[in-house]
Amino acid sequence: MREKIVKSVIAGVLVLFLGLVSSPARAELSLKIVGGHYNFSLGRINEDFDEYWNDDWGTDFEFKAGAIYGLALGCDVVPRLEFRLEGYSFESKTGDTYYNSWERESGDLWEHYHHDDFKLTVTPVIVSGIYKFSPFYVGIGVGSFITKLRYVGEYDEYKNEFLFDSYSLTESDSDIPAGLVLLAGFSFKHKPVSLNLEARYVMDTKAKLKVRWWDTWDTEVDLGGLQLSLLAGVTFR
Repeated sequence: MREKIVKSVIAGVLVLFLGLVSSPARAELSLKIVGGHYNFSLGRINEDFDEYWNDDWGTDFEFKAGAIYGLALGCDVVPRLEFRLEGYSFESKTGDTYYNSWERESGDLWEHYHHDDFKLTVTPVIVSGIYKFSPFYVGIGVGSFITKLRYVGEYDEYKNEFLFDSYSLTESDSDIPAGLVLLAGFSFKHKPVSLNLEARYVMDTKAKLKVRWWDTWDTEVDLGGLQLSLLAGVTFR
């Protein structure tokens, strides 16, 4: 229910935002490049790596925080109030190789060599309302966090040191949870150039994902956490 409400709010604000942008005489616009660091919890998905892989096979699967990059379009409705539409991207990869073997009663030696790769991508689209105290500002936003997990497994099976079989498996799943974003920052302007230093906090946003790995693997990515960003661009009418 909460996600439906948030997505409805996003749609409504987008309509308002596009209406304002279509009337450039009424408002000042800005276009900025977004870059920064996303330090989010991740949570259960890394715990699953430990439970299903790392603890048993000695692997080192782990998603980590990292860089974000994207674009932001702002519209000053009145001197102290800005609406902003932005989209950015985050990606993390992890992979490792592991091995197991056993000997059957017949005396045959069987060996498996596994190589698994996982890729997590998060692409938020956020609409924010910002109040400016000049140069300090605060704001709140609502967003959809497009989240995708892709898994590729490659396996070589040997019998008595001779290749017996080789196969691969590719699986993926995605989710689009909605969430709230709190933000605060400083703006430095020397028209037409503007520069923002900004901190944001994504609140209680979790993506639920499922892939088939031997058995069905249900997991969850906690997207809540802190973002530190730099926004650089130009303002115009």
